[in-house]
Amino acid sequence: MITSWWKSKDDLDPTQLEFINLPAKGRYQLEGPAGSGKTNLLLLRAQFVAGQGDKNVLVVTYTKSLSRFLRSGLVATGFIEDDQVRTFHSWARKHVKLYLNKDIVDGGDFDEATRKATVELLREANKKIPTKKLISSVFIDEAQDLTTEEIECLAEISDNICVCGDIKQSIYHQTGLNGAETLGLTKYTLSNHYRIGHRIARVADRIIAPSSAAESLEATSNYNEKKLGKSTAELHRLPDRDAQFEKMLEILNVQVSAYAGDRIGVLCGKRSTAEEVFGRLLASDLGTTSCSHLIEGTDFSNDAQIHVMTMHSSKGVNSGQFTCSELKN
Repeated sequence: MITSWWKSKDDLDPTQLEFINLPAKGRYQLEGPAGSGKTNLLLLRAQFVAGQGDKNVLVVTYTKSLSRFLRSGLVATGFIEDDQVRTFHSWARKHVKLYLNKDIVDGGDFDEATRKATVELLREANKKIPTKKLISSVFIDEAQDLTTEEIECLAEISDNICVCGDIKQSIYHQTGLNGAETLGLTKYTLSNHYRIGHRIARVADRIIAPSSAAESLEATSNYNEKKLGKSTAELHRLPDRDAQFEKMLEILNVQVSAYAGDRIGVLCGKRSTAEEVFGRLLASDLGTTSCSHLIEGTDFSNDAQIHVMTMHSSKGVNSGQFTCSELKN
């Protein structure tokens, strides 16, 4: 993982500069479109705080794949330990077990009713913590996938909190970005983005129509084609699964050579599709360089170049090339 997409402060726009220069102590919320640098700025702030000597920090996100992605970059800095980067569910399980000696259900059964019950347990556990503020600073990525109540539970254990997200990237329909006023968070909004090429932005705008042309992803894109290469988005209509996989294999064989050293993501609409695609990849010449994020323990620190995951679990993950399988799902 590249922990910083910019070489110097000269590469940051005014809003990004304002946010990065905020005091280490404070309560902030950062919003912006995909590719605007939210996660990068959040991680830079986490590194900055830990680098100042205050290493009692916690970085939280919702999906396992994103937590592994963040961990692969943060831990390498030497400022933050592996267990300081967690999914909300894994943090909640540990917290409730430690202070109440009670268990909450596994992540696979983490439905809405269980989430509400977990919040009640967390509130009870927070009353048992030995100090008023257990963590010096909490950093929350993809906050739109958490509920306001879940973020409140995290805010109860720290005076300093930094939340980032984008309501347009919400796929779990939660309220995590609605609690800024209640929690006393100072809001900052990024309007431009830098990682989404114009061709891909145009496709995204067709899927989720912007409120105005000026606010479209294509209009607000600052993607540098001269530096990063021209973006492409192609749809291949094929008659059956075998033909789809053969086409994908043809594309992947070109990409593993053309983008040697870069990660390639294969995104699937369903878990069953991801399992099938990974099985087919294992049986191909690309099997030795492929991994599946459905398998426990798989992360972004291994040597695999091709990473198979569901679209849900891929949220927030950065990869140079993505191939979508069974887009109709």
